[in-house]
Amino acid sequence: MAVINNDYDQSPRILIVEDEPFIAENLQEMLGIFGYEQTEIANSANQAIKAIKASLPDLILLDVKIKGDQDGIELGGIIHEQYKVPFVYITSYSDKETVNRAKHTRPLGFIVKPFTKDDVYAAIEVALFNKNRIAASSGQNLFNTNPTTYSNDSIFIKKKSLLEKVKYSDLIWIEADGNHITLHATKDRSYTVRKSLKEITDKLPKDKFLRVHKSFVVQVDAVTAIDTNHVHMDDKKIPIGRSYYNAFTATLNTISAS
Repeated sequence: MAVINNDYDQSPRILIVEDEPFIAENLQEMLGIFGYEQTEIANSANQAIKAIKASLPDLILLDVKIKGDQDGIELGGIIHEQYKVPFVYITSYSDKETVNRAKHTRPLGFIVKPFTKDDVYAAIEVALFNKNRIAASSGQNLFNTNPTTYSNDSIFIKKKSLLEKVKYSDLIWIEADGNHITLHATKDRSYTVRKSLKEITDKLPKDKFLRVHKSFVVQVDAVTAIDTNHVHMDDKKIPIGRSYYNAFTATLNTISAS
């Protein structure tokens, strides 16, 4: 296959997030053939976030299933909400549940495994074209707006027959206990609902709420300190899982004090 000449002044920076080395290297080789020479590989959410912060890519190819406690769709939500980088999912899963979860993170496309060179090239070119079209438009920004959402600063929680508005800034932490989730808010308010933790977090902005344990999600702005075992929220201590610690701290601006 001949090298394809793209209409770019500079080669777009593309991050590949894939935990299978053979597939990641195969993709990187394909991108080189297409003329995309600025590529990087990450094999986990933690590595991906570090790579994004170090050098903001123009596009991310994101596998739906990656190693670690955050899968590709959860990472996609974080990328969309916090870093505003367009991405294309790579997946061998096309079932209704996976597609429904994935579409709410607003990807610019899907590459379904097993894929061909033409599949990859078409998905990348369309995604980059749409990214540039959106950036050039003077109207809405696809990556910042959600016309189906009433409010961008709160969530409504049903309590008996009442829908009660709770601002994100008042929602401190969320705790899972079996099939029940308790949302803890300021002024000693709490709300218990029968849902999974994933269902709740999918409705919350990923730049404001992060999972720190298989059973806990915290509001980032409410965190006052972190140690290797706990997230501190004033007098409240929330356990932090070892596998979540690096991914959580990677999203924070940190410096070392002497």
